[in-house]
Amino acid sequence: MRRLASDSRVRRFAVLVVVALLVGATVVQRRTIVDAIGLLRGFSGSTLAILAVLGVIERVSRADVIRSLLPGTSLGRAEVIGDVGSAVTKGVPAGGPLATLLRWQIARDSGASAGPFVHMLVASGVATAFVSWGYPLVATLADISRRDASLADLLIIAGSAAVLVGSAAFWSVALFSPKAHRWTTERAEWVRSKFAGSTPGLARGDAVALVVEVRGLLRATARRPLALLLRTTIAQGTGVIILWTALRGLGVGDELGVTEFARVFFVAQILGSFAPTPGGIGVIEAGLTGALVAAGVQTDVALAGVLVYRFITYVLPILVGTGLYLWWRRTRTPPVPTVVAVVGFTAEPTSR
Repeated sequence: MRRLASDSRVRRFAVLVVVALLVGATVVQRRTIVDAIGLLRGFSGSTLAILAVLGVIERVSRADVIRSLLPGTSLGRAEVIGDVGSAVTKGVPAGGPLATLLRWQIARDSGASAGPFVHMLVASGVATAFVSWGYPLVATLADISRRDASLADLLIIAGSAAVLVGSAAFWSVALFSPKAHRWTTERAEWVRSKFAGSTPGLARGDAVALVVEVRGLLRATARRPLALLLRTTIAQGTGVIILWTALRGLGVGDELGVTEFARVFFVAQILGSFAPTPGGIGVIEAGLTGALVAAGVQTDVALAGVLVYRFITYVLPILVGTGLYLWWRRTRTPPVPTVVAVVGFTAEPTSR
């Protein structure tokens, strides 16, 4: 099964299937889509201003997470690192590796070394996972404190708690167990010795030292995780407020409670993270709209709110990230060739 899931042909087929289903759904629901777009003309000026401010806060808060994990990096450069990576991840199928490479090149130009960069990638990813699974757990617990729990509530609580406890246990062992440390350093040394002949850059790098450095940085973050979790919560929570503001601006009222909305939002987001399309495009829109309709929101209103939310959090980052990448290419100073131990090759200067 794992081999089948990693086959590029299977992934391409899955993407084609999802795209075909989305196109079919768009054709069938074209009248609802047109009605939803028409509703957007009803936004007040104050709602539009609030959405614009929230959009800025959402991007800046995500950049602040990167800045806090890369010492010496300014907020502006962290914004470039984050938005360029987001543009590739959201706009290019299977663009994760390319996004990581571009982030590394921009961070390296700012003076970052491989250890802190890898620490930033891992720590921010782990914090995002904890916050993403923690939100539906907290929202559901708050919701059932005022009513009887349903089977769906119990499944959400059990699933979220299992993921959080399992993740905490895994990282506790990985970061603080001497056996795990020996295993990791032995694997790093094995990789270096195995591929040093075919990859000269890897032979010149000290893979074991990199592993030790990254592990030490992660251990320090794990001992004091509250600041990172708070920053990540703000970044994630701003997206929730954007959708909530859009729905309120479209006339959604008491039919959608705050805790129920938070639970619906993050469950749909988690399910969308497994989608084969870039940034979960199509899947997240359908999931959020369906969940909101099930919660009592009219179909066209739910879709209109989701379209606004996705424009601010999906389309704009692609546009901003593309612009920042072009600006970086024009203004960067080509670096001296640097050995990148983490990926095992020599990173040559990129021509303008």
